[in-house]
Order: sequence, then C-alpha cells, then structure tokens
Amino acid sequence: MGTKARIGSLAYVLSALKHLRDRPMRVQIQIDDDPPLRRRARTVVIGNVGRLQGDVQLLADAKPDNGQLDVAILAPRHLAHWAALAWGILRRHEHVPRIEVLRGARVTVTSDRNQPCQLDGDVIDPRRTLAVIVRPAALWLCVHQPDHSPDLTAGSPKQR
Repeated sequence: MGTKARIGSLAYVLSALKHLRDRPMRVQIQIDDDPPLRRRARTVVIGNVGRLQGDVQLLADAKPDNGQLDVAILAPRHLAHWAALAWGILRRHEHVPRIEVLRGARVTVTSDRNQPCQLDGDVIDPRRTLAVIVRPAALWLCVHQPDHSPDLTAGSPKQR
C-alpha cells in the first residue's frame, strides 16, 4: 500500500518537507516539438488537474479534459523564496514568484542526476528522465455539473 493510501494528503506534505533542502537540479524540458528548455529547479510538477489536496491550487489553468499537461517548474533558492512561493499559491495570486508554468501534450524532463519521483502522491523509482503523454479520452468520469460554477467541486450533492 502506498504512502498516499495510508496517510492521505499528509503524504504530499511529508514528501515536500523531506526534500526541502535538496540541492537544485539542472533539467532539460522538452514539450511537444518545441526546442528543449534548460532550467535550474527544485521540483517539476506535471499535471492536468490544478487543485491538490487541501484545496491548494498549484496549476491554476490546468484542465483534465483539454488534452494538455501543465508543467510547473519551481525554482526557489532559499527560505524566503519558498515562503513567497507558498504564500502566492495559498493566496491564489495570478503570478506566483519562482514558478514557471508551461503546457503541452508530450513532456519529457531530463535531470542532471537521478531524482526522487512521485505518481499521484506515491513514490516511484528515482530516475533521470521522466516522459509523460496525454492519452485523450482514456478515462471517462461521471460527475455532478454545478448549476452556477465551472468548478466541478462546487455545489456537488452530499452523499448520504
């Protein structure tokens, strides 16, 4: 059983705290057929859903049904940067310092050394390269459509 299954959303927090002092990595990020980008990063998050556990909105424009992945490159260099980054995310600021967000259907991240990786909160084997692609229509979901909000979590009926 994975960490997320055992302790829920606390798994994300514990993982983040464990790697807070890791040294930055040099990454090359290839998105679709664009030229590769080179960055220094503390972490790279790839997803198609912007809201994390605890109603934290990391990828504000991510959509699960647009055929695109959002790629957040977090690059804080010291504690004050981490604080500004966390504050910006928690306050849902439009522009959060020390985060660059990119978008594409195919993403390959290559690091200068093996990196710890997670898949939906569960730890997977460390690696230098991670390739992620969108498989359109691979998952069908049935969810309540709110009357007054495009946010699918707003106004959903309570289960009894």
